[in-house]
Amino acid sequence: MRSPAVLDEFQQVGRLLWEAGLISSHDGNLSLCLPDGHVLITRHGCMLGRIQQDDLVTVAPDGSSQGDPSLDTTLHLAVYQQTEARAIVHAHPRHAIALSLARSAIEPQDMEGKHYLGSLVPVVAADQVAASLQRYLVALAFGHGSYARGQSLWQALQLTSILEESAQVLWLLKGLRP
Repeated sequence: MRSPAVLDEFQQVGRLLWEAGLISSHDGNLSLCLPDGHVLITRHGCMLGRIQQDDLVTVAPDGSSQGDPSLDTTLHLAVYQQTEARAIVHAHPRHAIALSLARSAIEPQDMEGKHYLGSLVPVVAADQVAASLQRYLVALAFGHGSYARGQSLWQALQLTSILEESAQVLWLLKGLRP
C-alpha cells in the first residue's frame, strides 16, 4: 500500500495536467524516485486525470516490476540514474510539440520562461531525452512531447506548464512579426 500523500500528489498533478490541456485522456506519465531506489510510475494506458491506487506501479532499479508500467519506464530509470531528479512529468503540450516539428530548440522569450527554463529547451530524438536532461530541466522529444525533471511532481508540473506558456507566447509572436 502506498502512502495516501504520495497517491494524492500523483492524483492532483495528473488532474492538473488534464485540466490544463497538457495531456489527452490517456497520454503522458508521471514517476517518483523513492528513497530506496525504486521508482513509482503510472501504469501503461493510465488516465492521468483520474489516477487510482492500482494505476501506480513500483519498478525496481533493474527495471523489473509486478505490473504494467508505462512504456517510458526505461527512459525514466535512465533519467534517475543520470541526474539528481526525484520526479518526472511527461506531457504532450500542443504548442510546444508543434514548435518541436519546426525547430531544434525552443528559446523562451517571456520572462518566466527565461527564468525557469533558461535560454533554451532542446528538441531531441526520444533516445536522447535522458542525456539532455543531464543539462536541462526540460527536454522535448521531436514531435512527441515534453519531459520535465524536478525534486517533486509539483516542480516538474510547473516546468511543463511554463514550457507550454512559453511556446504559446512564441506562437503568438510569430503572428505579430513579419
